[in-house]
Formats: sequence, C-alpha cells, structure tokens
Amino acid sequence: MDQALKEHIQSLIPTDFPDGRTLLQEGVELGHKIQVPRTKFLEKHQCRTYLEYRKKRLAEGKQTWQLLLGLATLEDELDAIRKIHEFSERTGMEISGVQSIPSQIVGLPLEYWDKFPKQTSYEMRSPADWKAHNDAAPIQVAWQDFHLACPAALQTTINALEAGTDRLGCVSTFVWDYTGYYDEKQRFSDMVRSLGILSTKKDLDIDAVTYPEDGLPGYFLDIASWVGYMLVENYIVSDLCHANFGISYGGLLTAVQPRMAFALAMHRLLSTEDHPVLTYFNGGTIDQIPNDINCNFGTGVQEMLIQILFNLKYNTPTIISPVAVTECLRTPSLEELLDIAAAGIRAETKAQEWLPLMDFTVIEEMSELLMEKGQKFFHNVLDSFKEAGVDIEDPLQMIMVLKRFNPVKFEQIFHPSIAETGSFKPYCPSQLGRQTMDLKENIVSDLRSKHCNLSGKRMICASADGHSYGLMLIDKVFSELGASVVNGGVDVEPAALLDLADEEGITHICISTHCGQCLAYAQQLRQIAADRNRTYHIAMGGMFTALLPGNKLPVDVREQIIETGVYADNDIEKQIEFLFQ
Repeated sequence: MDQALKEHIQSLIPTDFPDGRTLLQEGVELGHKIQVPRTKFLEKHQCRTYLEYRKKRLAEGKQTWQLLLGLATLEDELDAIRKIHEFSERTGMEISGVQSIPSQIVGLPLEYWDKFPKQTSYEMRSPADWKAHNDAAPIQVAWQDFHLACPAALQTTINALEAGTDRLGCVSTFVWDYTGYYDEKQRFSDMVRSLGILSTKKDLDIDAVTYPEDGLPGYFLDIASWVGYMLVENYIVSDLCHANFGISYGGLLTAVQPRMAFALAMHRLLSTEDHPVLTYFNGGTIDQIPNDINCNFGTGVQEMLIQILFNLKYNTPTIISPVAVTECLRTPSLEELLDIAAAGIRAETKAQEWLPLMDFTVIEEMSELLMEKGQKFFHNVLDSFKEAGVDIEDPLQMIMVLKRFNPVKFEQIFHPSIAETGSFKPYCPSQLGRQTMDLKENIVSDLRSKHCNLSGKRMICASADGHSYGLMLIDKVFSELGASVVNGGVDVEPAALLDLADEEGITHICISTHCGQCLAYAQQLRQIAADRNRTYHIAMGGMFTALLPGNKLPVDVREQIIETGVYADNDIEKQIEFLFQ
C-alpha cells in the first residue's frame, strides 16, 4: 500500500474510544430485557413477523405496499395512519405498512432541541408517542430515518422496538452530522450498543436497514462502488454485530437497468432463504418534472411495475414504497401518496401478463459485473484498513474510520479500476452522477457563451444538510467559470459556515439545501452576521419549502428567505449576478 494512504487511514483511527466489542455486548444484555410487542397488524393477519406477512403475500403472487409518511404534527401522522387503513378497507387495495419519517430533531437528545433548525415533519418526545403509531390502526409502522445512527440512538432504538417496529435505520446515515451535537464518542458508542440490541431480535426478523443514497454511496459515481460499500456495511452489521442487515434503495437509482442490476447483485450476494436482504424499494424523484405534475405518474408507475416483475421473477418479498408525483416540489399530502400507490397497485394486476414477455438477460449480465467488481472493492477496503492498523473486528473503529473518510476519495482509492487501468473508470456510472455532470456542462457552456468569467473571485460552496450532488454541481460550475472555490462540505452549520468564511477571508457564499431547513438556516445566518457586525453575500439553491405555523404541509418560503438578505434561486446565472455584480 502507498505510504501516504497508509498514514492517511491511520490518521482516521480514533485513539480514545472504547472497544466496540464491549459496547456490542452491553447492547446484547440490554436487548434481552426489551420486549417487542405483536402489533395490531400482525394479530389481524395471524403472522409472527412482518417478513412472514411479506413472504405470504409473495407466495400468493401479491406485493407488499407501504407509504413513507412524515406530516406536520403527531396528530396528523396518526390520523393519516387511520385513513390509510380506511382506504385499504374501502378499496381492497391493501397498503399494509407505513415508514414513519419524523423530524430529524427526534434523533437528538432533548437537551439539544432548542438550537436545532425547524424542519418539515413532526416530533416525538416520549415512548408513548412511538407506541401511538401502531396503536392507531392495524397498519405496520416502522422507523428508519433518524433512529439507529443518530445521537439519541439508544433511546430511539428502544422506543421503536417497544412500539413494534419491524426494522430500524438508517445505517448509512452515520455520516450525517447534527447541528449543535459534537460528541462522536457517545453517539457512535450508542449506535454499536443499538446494533447489539438488534442482534437479539433476529428471531423476530427485525433488520438494521441501510439506504445507500443517504450515505457514502450518495457521492459515488459508479454503481459497482455501491455494491462494494454495501458489503462493507453488511460486514459491520452482520459479521461483527450479528444483526440482520437489510438494504433499501431506489431514490437515486432511477435508470432501470443499473437499479435492478444493483438489486439483483445484492440479493445474490447476501440473501438467504430465511432472510432476504432487500427490504424495500423507494421510488425515484430525479426524473420528476415540476411544471406538469401529473406527467410524473408515468415515471412512477413504470418503476413500480419493473420492481413488481423483479419480485415475481426472483422471488423477493421486497416492499414497494411509491413516491408521490409532487415529491420534486415538497413533502406530499396523504391524498397524493394514496393516488400514486393506487396507480401502482392497479399496475400490479397486469404483472403476471407482463412477466412472460420480460427478458432479464441484460440485468443479469450487469449484476454479474457489479458482483465481481463490488467484491473487489470490498476486499480492497478491508485489506487496506487492516494493513494500516485498523482493528477490522471492532465495529466502532470501523464506523469511525468510514465516518472520517472523504467519500469522493474513498471511492477513487478503493475502486478496482485503479489497479486495472491506473485511473478511476466507472464500470456502471450512476445516473445522478451523470445528470449532475451533464447539467454542469450545460450551465457552464451557456454562461461562457454569455462571457461569464469569475477569474479572481473567491467563494465558499457548502451544503446545509447531508445531500451532496447539489454541492457537487455548484462547486464544479463556479470552479470551471474561473472562481477559486473553497468546498465547505456537507452538513455545515450556519455558525461553522461563517467561521470558515472569516478564516478564509471570503465574503461570497453559495449554499445547497434540501431538507426543509432553508428558512431557519437563512435566519440564523442573518443573526450571526449581525452579531459579528459582518457583511456577507450569500446565495442559496435547492428546495425552498418549509413548515410554517398554521400549515399542515410545507410551503414555498423563497420570499421569506430573500427578506433575510440571503438570495434564493436555482438559476446560477442569477446567483452570480447577486453575488458578484
């Protein structure tokens, strides 16, 4: 191994953290004391576990459907669960599950809530709040977001299990940061303890679920790297922590062949007869268009249909989780979610007619390539970590080294093409990576034709949350136009962003935002700038919706952001005019 790489990996190893194996055993001891109730849904269907229900449905040639639901208040959420059950009873179109998406603030200990930016979903404070979900109606409710890998992991894990969840996540989001919380030792020690708890619930088919799009693979340009990285997470969860590992996928994998080849690769590498590794498919959003919402039914139905055919072909009880046609604009309403689910369930009625017409040869050949290169990627990671002195049998140490690794460099260092060709060359490029680069080329070409030149300009680009592609876009556009760009990274807090600006002597900043905190973020920037008596020129792009008092759904807050002095627009030409002219 290159000495510089060896020294870099060594620099990422935590020096004062407890032994992860000890933490794991503490979690196991806790787990034996935690009782997971049989939910109303499981009692109704006379199933011991939700996986048993999923397998039963598939044996009957039927699919399992769920909705991702995160409304403004807990009362709204519980009412929606009841309405989903009423819909299923009234129409005969069975939506059996809800994956509940609370506010990210739920992932923080209560003492940190006051300083956390307001987001677009509801809050839960006590164990009773979790239990209220599965008590609301015979609908199976699970929690994946802001639980297993968050600062409050131990409490959220226990609360969700005692409420009857069938899975917990999201493993991949250990790379996310939480505004105002900095105790990595406590946070990730509790994550390992929580994995220990889950290891005692394998007999209940409860999974530690990941979603690659929200972790390191969200930065990767090759689907083969996704496969390799999933094997790394599986190694930590299954081999080291002895818990069930589940994979959800789909949001950024909207190209049909790579998405299904990825799913097939993971199924063949990790599924067993007792435990299928594919937990649920999540509909995509990057192909949606905002100016004619109903057109998005077309892309939504076709991706659900191919997943149905895949499930039937390969006997995988993968849950289908459709995405509403308004997802590209804002958090959808319950009615919009029911509309897209109904369209998918109706498409399911024709699946058996479609199946004999389908030829999966291309997907199978692509999956073989992904398995071959993904396994090489995995072994490159483990071999390099071990040679550098990482204790690869310590789950905490593995998590911390991955957490501290630059994700772009991670892919380029361990990618098999480096050894094969001497340079990074994707085998199966990711669609969002391609789209981002194509969009960058179009924007740069257009602005150069208008004689836009930012030579001599210095600026900072950063992301307000854990999403990376918006940051990648603005960084590359401004850089190729000649600006000297300091990349502030993802999950950057307002105070840290302005600290970086002051350290670099830079007053021009562009921010990418996605998770509904845009207005609160802009307001904090204004306040901090006023407190420092400093003037900054700040532009923001991304999603401009937030939850305001009196509204059950997020609303457009672009004008309110602009009133703070932060310019809000997704037109980069207009951003440049604001920042530099």
